[in-house]
Amino acid sequence: MPSSKALPSLLLLPPPPTTTSTTSLSAAYKPSITATVSALKLLSISTELLVVLPCPSIHDRLQAPRAALYDDAQHLLAGLYSLFSSVCAKLGADVESESPGSIDARILLLDYSGSQTFPDNYAFDPFIAGPIIDLPTFASTRGSWNLIFSVDGEEGQKLFASYSSLAKRTISHLKGHVEIVGGGVSMVRRDLEAIRPPPSSSNAHSAVIVGGTFDHLHAGHKLLLTATALLLQPANEVTKKYAEYMKTWMQRQDDVVDFLISILSFTRSPRDEAIQTLSFDEPVPNGRAIHTKLNASSITIECVEIQDPFGPTITDESVTALVVSGETRSGGQAVNDKRGEKGWKPVDIFEVDVLDAEGTEDGDSKAESFESKISSTEIRRRQAEKARNSSL
Repeated sequence: MPSSKALPSLLLLPPPPTTTSTTSLSAAYKPSITATVSALKLLSISTELLVVLPCPSIHDRLQAPRAALYDDAQHLLAGLYSLFSSVCAKLGADVESESPGSIDARILLLDYSGSQTFPDNYAFDPFIAGPIIDLPTFASTRGSWNLIFSVDGEEGQKLFASYSSLAKRTISHLKGHVEIVGGGVSMVRRDLEAIRPPPSSSNAHSAVIVGGTFDHLHAGHKLLLTATALLLQPANEVTKKYAEYMKTWMQRQDDVVDFLISILSFTRSPRDEAIQTLSFDEPVPNGRAIHTKLNASSITIECVEIQDPFGPTITDESVTALVVSGETRSGGQAVNDKRGEKGWKPVDIFEVDVLDAEGTEDGDSKAESFESKISSTEIRRRQAEKARNSSL
């Protein structure tokens, strides 16, 4: 569900290589992402680009606890967000504003095996939630795009043909201009069971929490939010330099909810019918709060303005999982120490990878430019500099 100012586009990628290293992901996807970004940055409009990545390794595993899928899935997401940010930095593509040619990318994982077939009476499930989605549900609920980028090659064209065929079962014709982009080189093994590492946790979590400022939502934020959504078991929350350019809490709340809805909510209903929003005017334990319920599922996105480093982790005993980045790793133990003092069970702690440009630019990593794309402080600094220059 894109913002009102950005038109939606779609990039359908073929399945990932078996070994998801920086080098292998770059070889597999850099040509396709480069061609897509090169096309979108020239448009006279801003784009919300949904990047859909099939994951054969998670096919038929969604009934198990989502935590068992976490390590592989978040590592893949981190690698792809890193690659996308690196390509945008190299090409000078705008990823932080809503100006013409800017690109707001979101990554969705697809429960899909290339050998699957879908009979005409395949049932659409209105209660499924992302960020892992099956192809029939995705095709039934997302069929209107400004541009559709399909990757050349057998696997890429097979996926597009399946998606197009399924979409046309519910709409008269697939909406969106289709562009074929070049594919990369990828080695895929079929004996995936033999190479799966054991999961770090097999618990199921219905209340997952993440903390952050989420100012000027960038790739690092998107990874953190997607990893948090990834853990949800279908049955939440989430002093600065250049503070005058920092978005308000309400604007940041809107950005977070808009992003999460785009990877979680799959329904044919209009947005105003698909969600319910509840604002708490009375004080809550951590400050003001806004809850957004997805009507077609059991998911509620709870955004809370926290007043201390712990937030709801020490006021809501039902929270069972916490997602952290490398920068906030130590906070996880502090949370569990506080919960222990209250006689509560510790939360399971899940960490996301650090987005890294190293090795994605063929020896020219453009590290400084890459880092600026995933730093709220740098985004605010550039806005301050732009404001100063315009006043001269």
